[in-house]
Amino acid sequence: MTLDVSALPVVVGITGASGSILALTLIKTLLAQGVSVELVTTEKSLPVILQEEGLKIVGANATQKRDAILSFMTQRLGLPAVEPSLLRVFGNQELDAPPSSGTHLTRGMVVIPCSMGTLGKIAHGIGDNLVCRAADVTIKEARKLILVPREAPLSALHLENMLKLSRLGVIQLPPMLTFYLPQYLTMEGQINVTVGKTLDHLGIGHHLYQRWGDAA
Repeated sequence: MTLDVSALPVVVGITGASGSILALTLIKTLLAQGVSVELVTTEKSLPVILQEEGLKIVGANATQKRDAILSFMTQRLGLPAVEPSLLRVFGNQELDAPPSSGTHLTRGMVVIPCSMGTLGKIAHGIGDNLVCRAADVTIKEARKLILVPREAPLSALHLENMLKLSRLGVIQLPPMLTFYLPQYLTMEGQINVTVGKTLDHLGIGHHLYQRWGDAA
């Protein structure tokens, strides 16, 4: 029986690093193309998303915050109507969730944005939450793992952890500024370039940016 890779979900982890719009744009693009997403948000990512996207929920617990974020993604980012099976959301402490098992097939995983704390845990095999455990599983099963680290400047410790993971085949894709195409010298343009390169490494087509040499 031939495995249809295109039918497999992409695991997306959002950590507490700044740049949650990168994750939201990636999820929007995946869902718009009918690619199923298994979303894991860390505890520290929720207040960051709320602050960066201007959402205010007074006295809300983690579940209510996740619901509010999903509602925001659907309305303000203009997500299409999503079948319930296309987007599954897991809490970071749900270590019995499908992404924590190697027998659960996925297309790969993206941690976007990836904090240096999460990156360090992944580099040292510490799987004490679902984001880190799912990343560990992705590595051991030789699936595509893409980290979008958000930190500057980078210390020697950060670089050593990134190098360790790179040697294991993990893609390090920091959101670097792109200057060679003037139409991308906007915040939206820069976000699209980073998300587009992430999709490239997942083998998923897109039209988020113009490739070098292509006609405008």
